[in-house]
Amino acid sequence: MNFFTESVLRNNNEYSFIDAFNLYQDYIRQNEFKFPRSLLELLRSDWYFNARDPRCPKDSWLVKQGLVNGYDPVKRIKTGAEFEIVLLGAYHDCYLHYRYNEVVELKTDGHAGSLLQKDYDSWRIDEFSIDGDGLINHRICFLSGIIWSIKCKSINFNISNI
Repeated sequence: MNFFTESVLRNNNEYSFIDAFNLYQDYIRQNEFKFPRSLLELLRSDWYFNARDPRCPKDSWLVKQGLVNGYDPVKRIKTGAEFEIVLLGAYHDCYLHYRYNEVVELKTDGHAGSLLQKDYDSWRIDEFSIDGDGLINHRICFLSGIIWSIKCKSINFNISNI
């Protein structure tokens, strides 16, 4: 599912963004039984999509990302990969941590938020959806237009103070 499409994000009309957000909230309500409880609580919180709250990821800067391919040395088999994103909150007073467990697909093209660029590329909006296999899709849109997509079995999210 893509609610915040390129046409919505590039449109200067605030109403198209509001319409997309309302459609996204309807999707969450209609599919709430598919979402893990912790993720549903996050999406229903009064702060996650509220840019005035320092815990909201909007305008945060990506300061760390990492992929770990798992391996069980006892069974000698590959285990699920983990991917981590750490953001410096928009108010620079906290870190937002996303840990994706058992990642099955990772599309992180471009250098969104990278120190390779002169300036940080701010996190603009993100959306979660659940596919037919029960996997979580997290789609992240950066201000530059770069879009990341992560598909995994579960997500852990937490906030730490600086």
